[in-house]
Amino acid sequence: MAEETNEVMTQTEEPQGEPDAKETDWKAEARKWEARAKKSLAAEEELEKLKAAQMTEQEKAIARAETAEAELARLKAEKAKAEKAKEIAEKNGIPVSLLSYCADEEAMEAFAAEYANSQAQVHAAPTSNGSRIIRGNEKKKSNGDVFADLMKDLI
Repeated sequence: MAEETNEVMTQTEEPQGEPDAKETDWKAEARKWEARAKKSLAAEEELEKLKAAQMTEQEKAIARAETAEAELARLKAEKAKAEKAKEIAEKNGIPVSLLSYCADEEAMEAFAAEYANSQAQVHAAPTSNGSRIIRGNEKKKSNGDVFADLMKDLI
């Protein structure tokens, strides 16, 4: 009778070390999809090579011209943005490098106005700075400008 209860207990107990069949092995799935993506990329590259090999000289020249036109348009836009940034920086008295991260002219204007307003003015009244006198009616300098002048004097 004791043997029968032991047999019944061993039959009803489930092994604890084995995972359920319903669980998904995510690492294996990720490896499978990664392999598929690599295979697809290789096939796409091979297709591009075949297309390029089958192109006529005229089609190749047209493709090169389109690429060059796109690059020229990109460079022109980049140059126009740099010129606009320089203009806005000079108008607001801020460094041009601060505007290089702005996406467009409106963003540059907004940033320049906000930056100029946030800078505390150092000299509003005549003061002395070492051997020179800074007058209140001169162009007001920001903390950064005063520091830059100080560094120039020291070097």
